[in-house]
Amino acid sequence: MLAVIGGSGFLGLGKTIEKLDIVTPYGLASVNKVKILDEELYFLPRHGESHSIPPHMINYKANISALRKLGVSAVFATYASGIISKYKPGDLVLLEDFIGLDTPITFYDDFSSGIKHMDFTEPFDRRLKLRVLEIADSEKIKIKEGGIIVTTCGPRFETKAEVAALKKMGANLVNMTCGYEATLIKEAEIPFAALAIGTNYACGISKKKLSHEEVSTAMEKAKGKIDGIIGGLLEVVS
Repeated sequence: MLAVIGGSGFLGLGKTIEKLDIVTPYGLASVNKVKILDEELYFLPRHGESHSIPPHMINYKANISALRKLGVSAVFATYASGIISKYKPGDLVLLEDFIGLDTPITFYDDFSSGIKHMDFTEPFDRRLKLRVLEIADSEKIKIKEGGIIVTTCGPRFETKAEVAALKKMGANLVNMTCGYEATLIKEAEIPFAALAIGTNYACGISKKKLSHEEVSTAMEKAKGKIDGIIGGLLEVVS
């Protein structure tokens, strides 16, 4: 079954059938079983249904452990993202890679059963990414490729100096959650694809002060396109 993770501006999906509290070794995780287009899937609002959990306080390990426990066959996630280069506000960008500078998270906290170093040559699943592009093409949804997203700690936005440094490192997008989830989903060996929604220009790129309101507004405008992608994935993910 498909699982969808949503964040800022994307806190609900379809019709909720059942609210599940999943007990994991890392704590409790809340996942909703929902129905869309007569198909069932799991929806996990990473910040909680009322957006009460800031990015640095999300229990990522419990969330991804819960999806693994539920036996999901693929994960699709959205990330409201600041634009460093290459894209413009409103763009939907298929993520190709990520930079996790200060995201020290892993399921491998103990090497007593053997040394574990997961290969991250391809953080996102090639076949699932291709599916997303095929669906977008059939639905006439424009998706741009080549997204390299850097994850910062939050909840503050980045400084001008940080954005300038991140641009030199090769990042063209920035957000506060992707690196955590991508790491754990890869370690859980679940196929994963993700879309970044360019909600605003990052600090120093934009001449105005950043605000959460513009992020929410941009995500609301993209909601219909995101729903279209998810609807298509339901037809190909069993």
